Amino acid sequence: MLTVYVKSLDGRIAPAADAQAGLVDPAVVWADLYQPIAAEEAAVEDAFGVDAPTALERSALEESARFYVEDGALFLTATLLGRRDEGPFKADAVTFVLKGAKLVTVRTINPRAFDIGPSRSAARIERAADGPGVFLALLEALIERIADVLHEGAAEKTTLSSRILASESDGDLRAHLRALGRLGELAAMAHDSLASLHRLCEHVSQVCHDYGLSRDRLMLLLRDVEQLERTAEAQQNHLVFLLDATLGLVGAAQNNTLKALSVATIAFVPPTLIASIFGMNFEHMTWFHAPWGPWVGFGMMLAAPAALFALAKWRNWF
Repeated sequence: MLTVYVKSLDGRIAPAADAQAGLVDPAVVWADLYQPIAAEEAAVEDAFGVDAPTALERSALEESARFYVEDGALFLTATLLGRRDEGPFKADAVTFVLKGAKLVTVRTINPRAFDIGPSRSAARIERAADGPGVFLALLEALIERIADVLHEGAAEKTTLSSRILASESDGDLRAHLRALGRLGELAAMAHDSLASLHRLCEHVSQVCHDYGLSRDRLMLLLRDVEQLERTAEAQQNHLVFLLDATLGLVGAAQNNTLKALSVATIAFVPPTLIASIFGMNFEHMTWFHAPWGPWVGFGMMLAAPAALFALAKWRNWF
């Protein structure tokens, strides 16, 4: 899908009614390619004079493939989080191309930051003067959205922590393990996105004056990213601690089950052995056939587990 944003006479940036016509509008500021088809990608490349990277090129991790200049255009790629309401969170590469006063974005995910509007998680581009301004507004919104995700994860983690420590059911602990896994995966994706944005901001801060970007705003964003990275790392460490605690509680619950089985063994194995001996009916074991023989057997069946229980208590086996 292609969305083109143009600057109106009152200075506000808004989407053009006709994307194809907006590409040739002198007031065009930003062209957003979301899961584009070949015709849309070709139209943007012709209008802006840039070569949009392919999905394979965007997925590259090396610095030279993510940040480079080609035909006077600055290409920047970062791994970003998608959105929650489209299913489980997923991360993918998003490319920003700055050429003069215009911006091109190429993406296959739909972060909430690309929802233009006044909300905290959306990009507020009404103050932007040109493409570089839109780019900075998008970065601010992306960082704010990751901060929101980390905040929500921290709140859920705190609630989950109290439930884990209060759990008495092994089944509850298994459900908590799944929840911890989901939170851990989300925290890892958020940390990866922050690390990617950190690399992007550091690179852009070195060439910002060549592309009309405010270095002061970039440095503020870089500091925000660094603080959020530390927050994500602390959250991951706490989740690892909770995971270890939950596994320890599961192990303790399993030990209690083994203790119960041990008690059952003490209670039933000796009487079973004695009953087996009585049932052999050997010819020379005549007292088994005496009238008092069964009562001796019953007494031995009771005495044997009682003695084993006493020994177990004395040795603190359970």
